[in-house]
Amino acid sequence: MSETVTGVLEETPHADCRATADGGLTLDLALPSLTAPPSLELRLRAKEGEQPRHALPVESAGADGRWRAVLGAEPVLAEGRWDLYLRVAEDGDWRRVAPGVRDLRALLAREPAPVEGPLAVRVPYRTKDGWFAVRAWLRPALAEAGPITVSPEGSMTVRARLLGAKPGRGAAAVVKLRGGGKRGPAREAELVDEGAGVFSFTVPYAELVAEESTEATAFWDVSVRPASKAARVRVARLLDDVADKKAVFVYPATRVGEATVQPYYTVDNDLAVRVDRRDES
Repeated sequence: MSETVTGVLEETPHADCRATADGGLTLDLALPSLTAPPSLELRLRAKEGEQPRHALPVESAGADGRWRAVLGAEPVLAEGRWDLYLRVAEDGDWRRVAPGVRDLRALLAREPAPVEGPLAVRVPYRTKDGWFAVRAWLRPALAEAGPITVSPEGSMTVRARLLGAKPGRGAAAVVKLRGGGKRGPAREAELVDEGAGVFSFTVPYAELVAEESTEATAFWDVSVRPASKAARVRVARLLDDVADKKAVFVYPATRVGEATVQPYYTVDNDLAVRVDRRDES
């Protein structure tokens, strides 16, 4: 152990977190046994290859053994899940950090991003096994989803706001069959301008059910094409304090013919539609 550090971490370290409207995060840790700042870093989960890391400078936050690290809005984090690690000495072991109090109120009060430039989003959260992590998104553009209304007659209407791109001639919502390649089946829906940068579109489920599929369950990804020759922008819900939407925002399932259709958010918080043709009897 380094000569500048006294004491050991006998308990799991915890980090309190406060988010700011510009995307920054302030982390506070109570480590009264230390006389010098620990090392703190975020590590991107990677299935293969080198694991990217981002070191966080740590400073004293008072005489009571509290330490503070600030993750500013720059540099942006690559999209993915970043786990927080701490080490109390240069030759010591890295340890996972557990979440303390999380103040994420600023995430709910954020103004939409400017029209131009990539959108960087961070949401701190508690992992399923109890550790501190940050979910980061980095998108060139985004169609931020708002309310989604499911009609009993068999359709969904989505209200959204386009960020990082401007709508032009030929703009439309595009619902594309996942796994079908660039030229795979897709359906388009008209964008209805609702003012103040908000638009809506309606997807009739019958059009998705009519598409033949060799799979019992088909998945359709929802995007917006800002103009006739522009790249599609995913419809997603990122600008709030919920890191994982899939189990939180649950929409009604609708029976259409011999299929059950249900909108949902993916593990990346992108909007999609599930068409299930499995026999429910």
